[in-house]
Amino acid sequence: MSLTPLLSCIYLSLERHRLQFVYTVLTKPDGFSGPVFSAVGLYDDRRISHYSNEEQTWKRDHSDAEIWRYTEEPRDSRDWFINLVNTLTNCTSSRCDGLHTLQRRIGCEVEKHPDGSVMNVDAFDEYGHDGEDFIAFDTGTMQWKDKSPKAKETKMKWDTERNRNQYLQSYLNNCMDRISTFNVSISSPPALYMFRSAAPHDQSKLILTCLATGFYPKHIEMNVTQNNITLQPFSSTGVRPNNNQTFQMRTSVEINRDEKQSYECHILHSSQIFTILWGKYDHINNQKLILCAKLLYSSSYSSWQLTISQDIIEIWNLEVTIGQQ
Repeated sequence: MSLTPLLSCIYLSLERHRLQFVYTVLTKPDGFSGPVFSAVGLYDDRRISHYSNEEQTWKRDHSDAEIWRYTEEPRDSRDWFINLVNTLTNCTSSRCDGLHTLQRRIGCEVEKHPDGSVMNVDAFDEYGHDGEDFIAFDTGTMQWKDKSPKAKETKMKWDTERNRNQYLQSYLNNCMDRISTFNVSISSPPALYMFRSAAPHDQSKLILTCLATGFYPKHIEMNVTQNNITLQPFSSTGVRPNNNQTFQMRTSVEINRDEKQSYECHILHSSQIFTILWGKYDHINNQKLILCAKLLYSSSYSSWQLTISQDIIEIWNLEVTIGQQ
């Protein structure tokens, strides 16, 4: 079954994407032996880089040069963060009365329109201290906003650091371009399947299911139609994770068992529209067609997974043969 662009449908939804770097810093109380610093780069919910404490450098999980052409990790060092949390808590690098935390989140979110254009909807550089909001950067004024009475002294100091604030403003303003680059580089299109099974409480009905799997990023829209009319879903799983950092979704509709007309499943993903047709091989035995997709639940990954076996390949070859007659 091939995927083809569907030009007759109009979708008005927006896709939201987020690029961010998240830092966590801990003080080191007596008896604490764990790492005091960690940092990761994330695109949506996929890790793209992380900081290695052993090598004291950033390590990139995606080595594609196109991804990193316009993207870089923020330049604040590990030592800068450790000194900051120690200053805020009156600790030293070797001794502290208790466990304290400092967190930072820097990046941006954008919305992508169906025509592929993007709009910067939010840019952020914000800190949390001991589980509470602490301070945040305003890209428009290049000033800091204290979120806690404890942050007033930090705000006064950081507001005077003009060079650093100019760098942050430029970094955040360019974030939209980075997200646009990432979306092209690590996007994976969905694979589509349709299959049917007996309705649980009505022998005159069938359940027709559309499955999209292997796609990234996770935002997707799915509709099943008959004669260009969208059918009300019987059930939907919503978007679920696979075990390889991609996603899947299933939508099912109830149809009459003796229905002769064809059905279509339409998918909108990453500004592209795909469709798959059901009904071309209605004269093939129903039970064999059910074998075209098998869903097995994996408790280790808490997700549904698609497996293709030899009998499915035989059914596929049968369909091809009939289609050529």
